[in-house]
Amino acid sequence: MKRYWAMGWITALAVTAGFSGLRADDEKPKSTGSMKSDDSEKKFRDFAEVTKGAEKIDGFLTLHHKDDHLYAEIKPNQFNQPMLAPIAIARGMAMAGQPLNFGDEWVLVFKRVGDKVQLIRRNIHYKAPAGTPLDKAVKQNYTDSILMALPIVSLNHSGQSVVVDLSDIFFSDFAQLGFGSIDRSRTRWHKIKGFPNNVELEVEATFASFGRSMSRGDDGVADGRGRTIVIHYSLAKLPDSGYKPRYADNRVGYFLSALKDFGLKDPDTNFVRQINRWRIEKSDPKAKLSPPKKQLIWYVEDTVPLEYRPFVEAGILEWNKAFEKIGISNALAVRWQEDGRDDFDPEDINYCTFRWITTSMPFAMSCLRANPLSGEMIDGDVIFDASWIHYWKEEYAFLTGSLPAAALDGDHSAPLDIGQVISPMMAAKQGFGLPVTLPSRRPGIGSALVGTDLPEAVPAEWSGLQKQLRKRQMSGQFSSCQYSLGMRHEMGLAAISLAAVANADDKVKDKDKDDKDKDKDKEKSKEKEEAKLPDELLGQLIKEVVMHEVGHSLGLRHNFKASSMLTADQLNDTSVTRVKGQAGSVMDYNPINIAPKGQKQGDFVTTTIGPYDYWAIEYAYSHIDGDEAEGLKKIAARSPEGDLVFATDEDMYLANDPLVNVYDLGSDTLRFAKDRITLASELLKDLDGKVVKDGESWARVRSAFGTLLNQWGNAAHLASSYVGGQSVSRDHKGTKGERDPVTPVKGAKQREALTFVTEQILSDKAFKFSPALLRRLAAERWYHWGNDSLASGGQADYPVNQRILAIQKIVLSQCFDSGVLSRLQNQELEADPGSEPLKMAEVFSVLTQGVWSELAVPAEKGEGKKDQELTLSTIRRNLQREHLRRLCTLVLGSQRSPYEDMFVFISFSGGGGSVPADARSLARLHLREISNRIGKALDQEGVKIDDTSRAHLEECRHKIGKVLDAGIESNEP
Repeated sequence: MKRYWAMGWITALAVTAGFSGLRADDEKPKSTGSMKSDDSEKKFRDFAEVTKGAEKIDGFLTLHHKDDHLYAEIKPNQFNQPMLAPIAIARGMAMAGQPLNFGDEWVLVFKRVGDKVQLIRRNIHYKAPAGTPLDKAVKQNYTDSILMALPIVSLNHSGQSVVVDLSDIFFSDFAQLGFGSIDRSRTRWHKIKGFPNNVELEVEATFASFGRSMSRGDDGVADGRGRTIVIHYSLAKLPDSGYKPRYADNRVGYFLSALKDFGLKDPDTNFVRQINRWRIEKSDPKAKLSPPKKQLIWYVEDTVPLEYRPFVEAGILEWNKAFEKIGISNALAVRWQEDGRDDFDPEDINYCTFRWITTSMPFAMSCLRANPLSGEMIDGDVIFDASWIHYWKEEYAFLTGSLPAAALDGDHSAPLDIGQVISPMMAAKQGFGLPVTLPSRRPGIGSALVGTDLPEAVPAEWSGLQKQLRKRQMSGQFSSCQYSLGMRHEMGLAAISLAAVANADDKVKDKDKDDKDKDKDKEKSKEKEEAKLPDELLGQLIKEVVMHEVGHSLGLRHNFKASSMLTADQLNDTSVTRVKGQAGSVMDYNPINIAPKGQKQGDFVTTTIGPYDYWAIEYAYSHIDGDEAEGLKKIAARSPEGDLVFATDEDMYLANDPLVNVYDLGSDTLRFAKDRITLASELLKDLDGKVVKDGESWARVRSAFGTLLNQWGNAAHLASSYVGGQSVSRDHKGTKGERDPVTPVKGAKQREALTFVTEQILSDKAFKFSPALLRRLAAERWYHWGNDSLASGGQADYPVNQRILAIQKIVLSQCFDSGVLSRLQNQELEADPGSEPLKMAEVFSVLTQGVWSELAVPAEKGEGKKDQELTLSTIRRNLQREHLRRLCTLVLGSQRSPYEDMFVFISFSGGGGSVPADARSLARLHLREISNRIGKALDQEGVKIDDTSRAHLEECRHKIGKVLDAGIESNEP
């Protein structure tokens, strides 16, 4: 049995040194006296009787399996010894492979107290130098948690080992799934395995019924009266003490194991931060290139389809390039599971596995595990959901019309109505578990979508367990990787784009062909109906996703600024992208690269790891002679290099950097937004002709239309982020080429973005769609398990006005966000003299001019001229009401909460806070200006206004008057 890390039995002294959680009085088990006394024999059951007929399993703990009981012998030297306890779902409810305490690894110990054995979870997060007054203070203030007290069942033949029943632990909701109690009568041991350094246990647990299930969704449960899942528990010794922790630097993104050291002599922090990494070391430290002492092997399940195996293997082994650069050859290897020869459990931490599973929702994730005491990685399983490829293929086939809609086994009425999402970028950034209407990057942006009847990013048909796990992800219990959520939208756009290119090529070929040639083309068109997703695109996508997830399993965090490495003109130049990648790192959420019209298509996604990835691997895994701390500082000091920019998850919410995004590409995201709108506008032409054939459902048009409309939502998000935007850096003082931590985006660039969103988003001109097209945006309606059109709230017609307003709200929310307005004022002080920063007053003025442009005073009617007409479209009226509402809210303030004074700190605001006083003044000024414009328009002679527009304007003027006459702000005392 091969293992990555040596699991030698660690001594209590080696582990407990300096850790308050490992008590000094626990270093040696206390004597319990003679175990063979008459009193002992009377007190406990006879060992032979207890184990009669039981199956014995040797290993780290000697186990005896008998019916529903699993008796464990605990030797005297095993008490008070720390164990790691990873937990995962092995089977059931479409969640196979999901870790349950990922990122919050438990350290457990058994402790004998009289006639019971306590199961204790160590508090490992606090420490102080052993034997010091600080150490005593830490022990007084931070205690362990006693989880259970198990009765001693028996003593073994020698009378030294204590026997307990592990069923008392694991036939309960020990994994904290939150589904209530487990029905022990319907729960059994599914699998039990013992190894020298760990035991692997699986429980087939059935939860007590909560009553009849009313869900018709696809939650993977046959009957709600029996919700059965298989839970995998590991109990493992800590790795041996030969590992040397490596400490973190904020310029390089790694997952961490952190603890608070009250004796640390650091003026900035009490935290000790150790990066999560494998013990990959040169077998010959002096050699320029040497194989590792122990190779990191990915065991790949035989469930991976044969045609995809080359891409999976290439994605894993791609990281060897980074290790070779630091002198380690073949650091990573791939071993394919062979029928009848490889019997391993993917959840077993003896193996680093690649799992290919199938659920109702596509995703991929890394299930990395680390020793929380040192940061040493002990497991790095990767889960790749086959549904992802299924959806990719299906999306491509559906939107290109490669196959008739009836031939597809998936339903596209609800899942593919992705126009409802408005901005896939925003949805992906929020991740699963939060509805789209909640705050995303900034509070105001989230409110942009309120009231638009948008679905949650978590599908309604997900089971309670699925939602519970996603809730845990979002709460920070473990890293959430939502790469797949936006990739499906990207695939939809790519499918329509490629279909348009194919159609254009066909039209060119049709020219000058005689009738005979056209007959041949008709035969070819039949073959075309069987067209598949291009192998090149599919292979590149699989490899990139595998590279991304394996990167996590090597310890790397996301890098959401890496996609800004290349200019737009370089993205399709394969002589550049195949050497250094399309992005600085595969740890970004990189979109599908679609070449602009007239430009040669390059690679669809990045095909290799990027410069940042090489640098990050160097920091974590390179051998450093001499002073390691100084050596690491030299490596990290390269952060100012342009290709090594780094920003991770928290930066996306707190940095307000327009280059820190998901699914953007290129050094200028404003240009990317413009290019995507141009692409979408072109594809909208004759859309129904591109994606629907005679005899097929119109539902495909609805899906394609929603995909293209999303591009305006993404553009609204990307472009408006420049308003009040700033570039953030993690460079340290004194490094070569250092940048200031915060640099405001140049005023000219902010004005360009503001002009763009005003003309392209806050306008009805950009949303001029063919009436015939809008009539054909039909939704398919089905009523059966897994799809309930009534329950999902679908409607036959497409709510185009509501969707457009939701897109426009993104801009208004950003521009009127209190944090953005405050930042604009701050940037006037931060900007260098003569740089002309964008000012708050300009934002108010540009928005008012753009939103109310129809109210410019008309020219006087000349002799013989007809009356002028003033007609406001529904899109414009909706936008004006929303703009007016925002200004009124700024003037009146939001409703004051009675609990407001109780909370001094803002836990998560994304740059929000109180509205600047000047913003209130400007809002009042613009309300008065708008009222005056409305009055002049209504009173102007020679202007014909339709009744709806007149009623709208009069109502707006009435509301403004009420607000301006208000005697006090609603949130003033």
